[in-house]
Amino acid sequence: MDESKKPINLDSVLESLGPYGRYNLLNFVLLLFPVLLSSFYECGFIFEAQEQTYRCKVNGCEERFNDTSWLDYAIPNNTKLNRHDMCSRYATINDTVQQCTPDEFINKTVPCDSFVYEEGRSFVKEFDLGCQEWKRALVGTVHNSGMFAAMLVTGAISDRFGRKVAVGMASLASFIFGIGRAFTNNYLAYLAMHFLEAGFGGGLYPSAYVLAVELVGLKQRVIVSAMCNMTFVVGEILLALLAWFVDSWRNYIFILYSPAILVAIYVWFMNESARWLLSKGRREEAVKILKSAAKINNLDPRKLELDALGDPLLDPKNQTVDKKSQFSKAIRSTIIWKRLIICSFLWMTCSLVYYGLSINAMSLSANKYITFMLVVVVEIPAYVIVVVVLDKYGRKKTLVVNYVLCAVTNLLFAFLPKSDWWSIPIYLVGKWSVTLAYSSVYIYVSEVFPTNMRQTLISFCSTAGRIGSLVAPMTPLLNQYHSSMPTVIFGGMCLISSMLVLMLPETRNMRLPDTIEEAEELSRMKTRSVVSS
Repeated sequence: MDESKKPINLDSVLESLGPYGRYNLLNFVLLLFPVLLSSFYECGFIFEAQEQTYRCKVNGCEERFNDTSWLDYAIPNNTKLNRHDMCSRYATINDTVQQCTPDEFINKTVPCDSFVYEEGRSFVKEFDLGCQEWKRALVGTVHNSGMFAAMLVTGAISDRFGRKVAVGMASLASFIFGIGRAFTNNYLAYLAMHFLEAGFGGGLYPSAYVLAVELVGLKQRVIVSAMCNMTFVVGEILLALLAWFVDSWRNYIFILYSPAILVAIYVWFMNESARWLLSKGRREEAVKILKSAAKINNLDPRKLELDALGDPLLDPKNQTVDKKSQFSKAIRSTIIWKRLIICSFLWMTCSLVYYGLSINAMSLSANKYITFMLVVVVEIPAYVIVVVVLDKYGRKKTLVVNYVLCAVTNLLFAFLPKSDWWSIPIYLVGKWSVTLAYSSVYIYVSEVFPTNMRQTLISFCSTAGRIGSLVAPMTPLLNQYHSSMPTVIFGGMCLISSMLVLMLPETRNMRLPDTIEEAEELSRMKTRSVVSS
């Protein structure tokens, strides 16, 4: 680099390059496709292992085709759900039923020995999981356990070997273990494949997201994040439509996971993140990529002044003398690790409430597919609004307001009498607010950590967040004890998070910190502004 020229930072170069040139638009399309697929893989288990209707099999009565009148005296009625009980039947006088008449049954219930399932080739039917709801709910927990394990591994791979390597490995793993799950023939093997698919492929979204965000300067980060989030929503809608029309859970898996191989192939032809290359001291490669991007965008590379491109990570004062990992240096920073703990809790709250509301929405109305799509569609205005409010009001105000709003709506839903006039609208407002908070957290966390540790620390926060998504599939089971318990928990978590946000710095209109020292400076700037005021 020419010493006579004043160094310029990468954000200035990216602004000059143009965020909506052909180079970026092509890369956005290629990266939004794995984001779309990640919505399939993160939420697919909701329909893959969805609740099934079944009842006890009553030998001696099943042969009475086109006559179901015997159900009224053979199986008790569940008055709460207004249907026949799924897990018990009336006891019979003799061991076998001869004519299936009312006088052969007594007013005593016994557990089912076997089950009759509704038509279709469902997961619950194939593995005979009648009246074992915990096994069905365990699918989501096992899947999210794999996602939990994936986050730190993905971050380490992304920060050490590159963003596109992480995307390629995650998509390939999703394809191999996802398709493999469709061939399993027992419950334990099915769970194992779920864990492996999530464990090795769970980093698809964060890796693609980070690569997309690092393509643009600070002014476009919110818009790029909104694009990723809205693409995720479109994927969830497509997921519900697919589950509605595809009867077999095995065919459903084939359709979801087959496209992952395309990403695993084409990602190797994409350019690496210039920001990541600079963080690794590979300045010449970064400059070469930026020159290529300028040509694709019909710009003269000389106007970008790439020879003056600064690299703060190569400054001697930003190098670790002992050559130990940057992670150990980050942990020695009180500011960074406190920030890490708070951001992890914020992420965990968003994950628990976001997925918890999505999963519990399946029981809001008779048509679970339409209900799910309705709860998902409400996210779209949240992703549009977040683009405006984050830049206008800042990250902290946006987070506090939406956490409080989510807490209030969840508590209202829990304690107000249930009615279609207000229960569903209140539920949707709660989902809208947590979606806006989740999107804001994703952007905010990427802005408070340095480039050379960004993916690793984001993955740490995301891993902590997976604790929330780990618990979320089990929350419907709490309805057996009290119907308001899930939403009360959601509301309490949001209230705590709203208070924790006040301890963090504002990052609006701040360029991404490249070093740990620059990341620490964000909090010092906050302190100075408070003192001066």
